[in-house]
Amino acid sequence: MLTVVIPTRNRQKELISLLEYLKSQVIVNEIIIVDSSDQKNLNTRDLDNNVKYIYTEIKSAAIQRNIGISTVKEKCDYVAFLDDDVLPPQNYFSKLIDSMELTNAIGVSGIAVNKKKETSKNQNELAYFLRRIFMLDSSKKGVVLKSGVNTAVDMKIKNKELVQAEWLIGCAIWDFHKIKSFRFNENFYGQSLGEDVLFSMRANKYGKLYVNTKVILNHYESALERPNEYIFYRMWVNNRLYIVKELANTRTSIYFHWCNFGKILILLIKFFKAPKNSVLGLAGIFKGYLDLLGKNAN
Repeated sequence: MLTVVIPTRNRQKELISLLEYLKSQVIVNEIIIVDSSDQKNLNTRDLDNNVKYIYTEIKSAAIQRNIGISTVKEKCDYVAFLDDDVLPPQNYFSKLIDSMELTNAIGVSGIAVNKKKETSKNQNELAYFLRRIFMLDSSKKGVVLKSGVNTAVDMKIKNKELVQAEWLIGCAIWDFHKIKSFRFNENFYGQSLGEDVLFSMRANKYGKLYVNTKVILNHYESALERPNEYIFYRMWVNNRLYIVKELANTRTSIYFHWCNFGKILILLIKFFKAPKNSVLGLAGIFKGYLDLLGKNAN
């Protein structure tokens, strides 16, 4: 039995499109929607019998996922998470379940690709160099660096369908009976940047994680409810520290501050091209550190 948990917020159109798309996934037994929209904007009478709708006022993708986990039926074999702005390909879940059974993994994901961004990607060479120096990127894929930064497995890995990884994207499928006692970090609010990484790291202690590079998920990244640079970089500082603590089991790490310093340099370099976004990003990092100082003071 497969249950799909979908946290959503103010994306009714995207959610309905996803639900229509999931109708072709005959392997899905139950869908749990956890909605934190400003108001209940979904007519539950129009939903299929296998769709369970839960409304919450808590605006946190991480907590909404936890609400979903807590309502999954005990007889469930697999639980999958999906964002509300993705479109899975045909046989998406069956291919991931096959991969999980083949590898005896605790969790498996495909690769999430925004096709528009993928075709227009053109990274500044200096920014790329700084990312490597400041542990914001690495030639190793699917790992969590000492800085708390995670690198993604991508389609550039050739001749290898299944890649063992240290973390999985939020749209992954899990062995429910092995992860049913796990929860996403409830200190992560809003978009909950990095909640999938922290959850994966904890699960990885109990079983292997794999990425199927042949299973491509279309993540078109809706602009609705997406955080601006200020909110994003504030989350970057606060949430990454939890990941660093999970790695090193210490209060702080020089690698954490080193990568944040690198982020500041990159934002300064981008200032002349996008001054508003750079200023918001810098302000977000500064506020993130103020948050940390406040927590330490308490």
